[in-house]
Amino acid sequence: MRNHLLVLLLLLASSIYCYEVKIGSFMPRGIFCDDLDKDGDVDLVVAALNCNIHILYNNGNGTFGNAVSLPGAKIKSWTTSLFDFNNDSWTDIDGFVEITDDFGNSQTTLRIYINCNGAFDEDVYIDLPSMPQFDRHWVFYGDWNGDAFTDVLVWDDDMYYLVLNNDGVSFTVTGETIAGVGWGVFRDMDSDGTDELFLSTSEGLRVYKYPDLVSPFLIFPNNGYFRSIETEDIDLDGDLDIFASICDGCTYSTVCIYENVGNYIYLSHCNTYYDGRDLDGILLRDVTNNQYLDIVNYAYVSPYNPIGFDYPYGLFYFLPISMPNCNIYSDYSGFDYVDVDNNGFLDFVLVWYQSGAWLRVYYNDGMGNFSDNPFVSNEDELNPNLDIKLTLYPNPFGEKVNIGYTPDSTGQIVLNIYNVKGQLVRSYHKAARADEPQHIQWDGNDEIGRNVSKGIYFCKINMPSNKQICKKIIKM
Repeated sequence: MRNHLLVLLLLLASSIYCYEVKIGSFMPRGIFCDDLDKDGDVDLVVAALNCNIHILYNNGNGTFGNAVSLPGAKIKSWTTSLFDFNNDSWTDIDGFVEITDDFGNSQTTLRIYINCNGAFDEDVYIDLPSMPQFDRHWVFYGDWNGDAFTDVLVWDDDMYYLVLNNDGVSFTVTGETIAGVGWGVFRDMDSDGTDELFLSTSEGLRVYKYPDLVSPFLIFPNNGYFRSIETEDIDLDGDLDIFASICDGCTYSTVCIYENVGNYIYLSHCNTYYDGRDLDGILLRDVTNNQYLDIVNYAYVSPYNPIGFDYPYGLFYFLPISMPNCNIYSDYSGFDYVDVDNNGFLDFVLVWYQSGAWLRVYYNDGMGNFSDNPFVSNEDELNPNLDIKLTLYPNPFGEKVNIGYTPDSTGQIVLNIYNVKGQLVRSYHKAARADEPQHIQWDGNDEIGRNVSKGIYFCKINMPSNKQICKKIIKM
């Protein structure tokens, strides 16, 4: 509690500056963040109302340029993720496009633009099979059948259609449909290799388990349609909990949390948070830098109280950020908290419409201060052994990070992963020869197989020569 109050005081006392740039004359419909070219810096994908997707590459210092546009429409989404559909380790971009068939009929289809070593070409894509006329709305992504390829569930006119990704190149419409449901998410809650499907309905939150899309495996009652659903380890006990927010569309938002206590048993913590405003796009991000996920909506933050699954209303605060002189809560905006300057702390990224599309970045120095100058870090300064080569990619990472290194001498190396508290998370021991490149892949799990939470970690290698090098890893 003391840490939360300290952060609040720091935030309220800080001076506010930002980086701002106009990115086009279009109306933005949302923002997606990923390291598209795997250079270690977070790039931005801005969805536009004019059926275009705009890519802004990070210049390497937390500013953005080299804009690239692709035809396609991505709706403003509460699932602010991009996916690697063909499993080549490069993140692809999907969006709805208008096409004309051989008979001159206009159709809408979901198109996947393939990432070619960090670059995109509007002529390099895969189109999903024809289905009913899409409304260009919701698409959910997950591995439904456990084959390690990202499948999609596409919404059209109150109906969801399941499309299986066969091999990253071909897709099959299964004919399975679900009607009368709202927002949802895929996530493997029990680590069995297949993703469960969560869908909001008037009767409650339905959970479907592969291969049954007819009869829900679980139903969690609630008082209205959920508008955002996330599955995260909120209490840091190693199990994925369910976070869902209810919004009536105009006057209030509340939160329900279903605590995972094992064996498909969940404890309900409803109405843990209330806000009289319309907070339609709630995210969970660790803004207070204590490894616990806070509720954020634009510059509005509610820190998590580890006791009782609560977000005490009395602790909420606004980040001291001067907002644009327009309604950023409208459909023509988007935001996220992501480390764009690679200093280990989440920056506030905002796109909005005001006679064109604008981008703002408020850089976080980790002490409650925001500045117009990025706080770019030199990771090698943690242990400046320049003769030892250590690479981490992608970084930040979501599921897995590849650790490459070249020993300076022959013998046993020890590679340890630590969290920000200095606690050992994972350890690897390996024999290696001098000057022979080595590779280890960390799957984001600790020593007993539990998936660690989002946040900052440190990769430290001890060489046979007793030399050390340490670099920062960010798990998103």
